[in-house]
Amino acid sequence: MLYMGSANRLIFWILIPLILFAFIAFRILESNFHHDGRRAEIAQQHAMNLRVSNEFNCLILGGSNSVFSLSAEQISNESDLDCYNLSLMNEGFSDRAYFDFIRNMSIDREQIKVIIYSSFYPLSSEAFTRRLQNNKYELGINGYKFSIAGRSLASYLRGYFQETQRSYPNPTLSGDFNFDLYDGCVSEEINNEWNIISIDDDFQNWIGNNLLMVQSLFQDANIYFVLPSILRSNESENKFTSFSKRLRAEVVKQSVTYIEQSPFLSSDVLCDEPHHGNPIGRENRTAELLSLLQNTNN
Repeated sequence: MLYMGSANRLIFWILIPLILFAFIAFRILESNFHHDGRRAEIAQQHAMNLRVSNEFNCLILGGSNSVFSLSAEQISNESDLDCYNLSLMNEGFSDRAYFDFIRNMSIDREQIKVIIYSSFYPLSSEAFTRRLQNNKYELGINGYKFSIAGRSLASYLRGYFQETQRSYPNPTLSGDFNFDLYDGCVSEEINNEWNIISIDDDFQNWIGNNLLMVQSLFQDANIYFVLPSILRSNESENKFTSFSKRLRAEVVKQSVTYIEQSPFLSSDVLCDEPHHGNPIGRENRTAELLSLLQNTNN
């Protein structure tokens, strides 16, 4: 009994405090040394770009699908719009972070006449579930917020090494992804196994709240919600058509125009992910989007 009492005291007074100390120290180190693929620096570059020039009447909003796959410069050159690409990787990781980022930009919002909001989340149930969790924890644009209930060590290490391998360049003056400074495009073995979401209460609330936020920020703009191009060979067209019809109904309910883009047909026009165009994929997708916008307005 004496031995058991000594063991219990050892566990309670030494081992448990040591484990707690190590865990908290890990979280502090994670906070200080988190590698975010230069996301925070990219956000700062957008702010600098818009302080230098904010004579735009069109904005592209969204996540990595529109970072890689849409070109504001091409839209400006091939239409009467003056466009800036204000997309962020992972849409800023949480809705609050992304819309705060937009709200704090040096933009004459009354001057914005067209908003192109392209979101990947309707196309991935896994990504959407993660989005809701990120919203719950109110993650910042670098994807990290100090929390005792943070990610597991395995999750942290996996994310750290992935981001270390991918360091994204600063955007161009039009906000576009600068492919000239990025040599990380890989098109082989792109995983196109994904599942479209179920349009349930969680999604209806998410899409409704986000579209309402965009409308409140840009009250004089025509807003287009774009379902982006993706390599979707594993989805039957009938299933996808049914899903797109239901999504259109949710978007139109908010007095927003819905646009569905055609799929990427080959990994040869992709960069790293099934919804990331390379320079050729970006040019093709942007050209199609311009055509769809013109048809919508006719």
